[in-house]
Amino acid sequence: MNIHDGSDMKQLYAIGTLMLILSLLFAGNLNAEVFTVTAYCSCEKCCNKDYSDKWYGITATGKKAKWGTVAVDRSVVEMGSRMKIEGFPKTTFRAEDVGGAIKGNRIDVWFPTHREALKYSAKEKEVCFLE
Repeated sequence: MNIHDGSDMKQLYAIGTLMLILSLLFAGNLNAEVFTVTAYCSCEKCCNKDYSDKWYGITATGKKAKWGTVAVDRSVVEMGSRMKIEGFPKTTFRAEDVGGAIKGNRIDVWFPTHREALKYSAKEKEVCFLE
């Protein structure tokens, strides 16, 4: 029988704790993929709907577009999916809309004005899907 002074147990505990912390940090990124992220607004240029149209600003899920709304390709991202997009750390986005030009690994972020949408150019971003 070996008798230890407790330092071996402390080292094992420290290593185990470190491994747990590292696994938690990296586990969140297992659902991450790279997408081309673009921008749109509710205007006629972006959505082919005039302001007087009763469907102006209404998403494919029937909800009013707002900050956090994104358009996706339904064959790639399930409607209602929640995600974090690199560069927007304080926002959780939700897939609530679709668009004719949104195909494959592309996500269109809704902005409140056309000017803001134009200002945001297409970028390759890491998108982390939340459970």
